[in-house]
Amino acid sequence: MDRRELLTAGALGLIALHLSPGSALAAEVKKPAAPDPKRALLEALTKCLQTGEVCQAHCVEELAKGNVSMATCNKRVHEMLAMCRATLSLAALDSTLLPQAAAVCAAACKACAEACAEHKAHFSHGMHLACKDCMESCQVCEKACAAVK
Repeated sequence: MDRRELLTAGALGLIALHLSPGSALAAEVKKPAAPDPKRALLEALTKCLQTGEVCQAHCVEELAKGNVSMATCNKRVHEMLAMCRATLSLAALDSTLLPQAAAVCAAACKACAEACAEHKAHFSHGMHLACKDCMESCQVCEKACAAVK
């Protein structure tokens, strides 16, 4: 065995030793990363803002055409956007006010999702898909906000 083979074999042996079931390194390698609730919250809020802006524009277009069935959806999406913006700012700051804002944001997301769901019958026809996307992101954001303690 030449020197290179000996060093390679030694290195592989050390790696195997460190990765043996009881080693600390093995525990680090095998242990899945814990979910980061703050990151999940920030991502949910951001997605909700994105889909909400599109839903809001859709509501305005429909209202301009005389479709008054979009009035509640339009109002709820405005409320949700305001709360998501505020909650996102407070989450980014690690504010002590975050739990209270997140609770109100969860309520706003729930109300928005319910308003968007009123158009569910149209989703399969390719209509009001902005409402569908908004509804789905609001449902995710509601759960992320509710998890804030």
